[in-house]
Amino acid sequence: MDYSIRQIRELISDNSLFNKFSDEQLDKLISIIQETRTLKTGEYLVREGDVAEELFLIQSGEFDVVKKERAAEKFHILATLHPGMSIGEVSLLDAGPRSASVRAKTDASALVIPIAELNRLSGAEQSLDVQMKINLAHEMGQRLRTTNETTVRTLREKLDEAEKRAEMGRFMGRVLIGTCLYMFALGATKSLSQYLPDTTMVTVPILMAFAVGLIINIRTSIFPASAYGFTTHNWKPALKEAVLFSLPVMVLTVIMKFTMTKTMPAMEGAAVFDLYRSAGATTEVIIFSIIAYAIFAPVQEMISRSGMQSSFQMFLDGKHKTLLSIFLSTLLFSSTHLHVSFVLALLVFPLGLFWGWLYSRHSTLIGVATSHVLIGVFGLFVVGFPMA
Repeated sequence: MDYSIRQIRELISDNSLFNKFSDEQLDKLISIIQETRTLKTGEYLVREGDVAEELFLIQSGEFDVVKKERAAEKFHILATLHPGMSIGEVSLLDAGPRSASVRAKTDASALVIPIAELNRLSGAEQSLDVQMKINLAHEMGQRLRTTNETTVRTLREKLDEAEKRAEMGRFMGRVLIGTCLYMFALGATKSLSQYLPDTTMVTVPILMAFAVGLIINIRTSIFPASAYGFTTHNWKPALKEAVLFSLPVMVLTVIMKFTMTKTMPAMEGAAVFDLYRSAGATTEVIIFSIIAYAIFAPVQEMISRSGMQSSFQMFLDGKHKTLLSIFLSTLLFSSTHLHVSFVLALLVFPLGLFWGWLYSRHSTLIGVATSHVLIGVFGLFVVGFPMA
């Protein structure tokens, strides 16, 4: 290749790698430049892991230094290089493989400097201080390779954090919109109650609409459905604990009902086990009501656990984030019962804390939904205690 010392000096004027080269040294450098490599946009000049045999000096265009994640098919841009800058200089420090890939950001060209020729031009004998500097350079080369790996991990962590923040923003927006829509829907239900024999025909569609919205949000989330409790993982211990831990709550319900019949004048003489008789419903209506409750109780848990508790737990930080997630989701859930009665909202709150704790143990909806159905059916239809 026909290059002059003046042209090379102009090209490398800002490159510290060639700082203070004499004209004689530049002549030697020019003498071993054997070719110019020309690339189209997107083509790779070197690939990570390749044997490093050449050093490159960018003549025109731009190149991106990219690093691939080991566990994923994702690439991160570490730097953008311009004319006059060198590529592959780490290979001068040690004989390791390429620590990153370099691809053309635009149509570009680079001068090729064979490393073997550079070594040939070096003196055969080295003084002690020069040898020590060479050894130090080798160590620095290893550190540079480690730095590239660390940089990629840092970029991945920052990207994950940015994605979580974006998802948190969307989640908070959905919660606010959903809460407002829910309150409007409750207001409409209250207005319609004077015209309808049973507001269930309004509240059930509202609940199902929220469930459908939740499923759509989960499908578009950056997190898998299993992160929201839609998984069969650990379903057996979750189901076992749901039954085991629900039994004391059911016993407590009977004790509370018995206490009320003895201390409250309005309930004096009432049966502890009402079996839904006080509602005056027929057997068919009771069976239908139990089936409906068994269907919609899991939907309620899906909204409160998948939609709220799981999301809070993913986005909150700190060692108490699980407890805070349970508290916040339960507070939101119990507040949605205020339209029925203040007492019911208070009764739902401790149960919500219990179900939130139960869900946090295995992060599957199977156990908590089962517990909700057992306690709800027993309390509402067997004991006659207003549960949900």
